[in-house]
Amino acid sequence: MAQPKIVLHQWLISPFCGKIRKVLAFKGLDYEVVEYSGLLATKVKGLSPAGKLPVLDIDGERFQDSTTIAHVLDARFPNPPLLPSRPAARHMAHLLEDWADEALYWIELWARFCDPVARDRAARLLCAGRPDYERAIVKMVTRRYEKAVVTQGLGRYSDAHVLENLREHLIAIDGLLAGGPWLTGDEPSIADLAVSAQLDELKRTSPLAHELDAYARLGEWLSRCQFARAT
Repeated sequence: MAQPKIVLHQWLISPFCGKIRKVLAFKGLDYEVVEYSGLLATKVKGLSPAGKLPVLDIDGERFQDSTTIAHVLDARFPNPPLLPSRPAARHMAHLLEDWADEALYWIELWARFCDPVARDRAARLLCAGRPDYERAIVKMVTRRYEKAVVTQGLGRYSDAHVLENLREHLIAIDGLLAGGPWLTGDEPSIADLAVSAQLDELKRTSPLAHELDAYARLGEWLSRCQFARAT
């Protein structure tokens, strides 16, 4: 039976879009990408009620929110599964995915958009393939992410405080990997995909990539989480 047509609407450097790319690659699914670089981002609001990415089309049926999309893909393409076979590991995978999406994300956002050098690098990536003049506009728009980090509360702390928080999380991730090759033990799961997607983006644009390099198990695990795309 032919695979349905899958189209991923994305921003390349969104960790949530990265999470879905990992899910698709993990399951060996072929897919097309529509990138909303530069001022094409203005079209995102028309894709879904939430006006956010990722958005995934499966034979024309549209889904939004990375967790919802992951559940849909797991239901329609169950092998390999996104959840471990052991009940305790399944529960842990659920908690780690939510932690990555709701807590680790804000540290990644702080590292990327509260640092001027990282913010400029992110703006260049967000405008890849677009006219040069769009970069200044996009860079200005990305200031809203810095404001969001302040509103959320993380941005009200000193850089040293947030950096220490990041290091504590990295120690915890590295410690979990002492129990097996994956975060919940012997089986890869949505936990690995969600957490690694956040760290991938921290490495891509922030000046803190070297912080991750201090942990051997974590580095090896990140390499294992780079599942090859089907096409």
